[in-house]
Amino acid sequence: MADLADIADRDGEFLHDLAMRELASRPRLLPAGVCHNCGEPVTASACFCDSDCRDDYERRERRGGRV
Repeated sequence: MADLADIADRDGEFLHDLAMRELASRPRLLPAGVCHNCGEPVTASACFCDSDCRDDYERRERRGGRV
């Protein structure tokens, strides 16, 4: 019979696997020379011009693209 520690460990593994599948299913943004949020020019290796734009983009993505 499983004790509480075994149950918690199993549940933790399940949630971790679920989170990893969710991350893997998201399309990965590639640098495009412009900020993916506001369109401002950025360095060749960046996807966003600053953390505010990144956070705004991620917030919209979590809501399914709705503003």
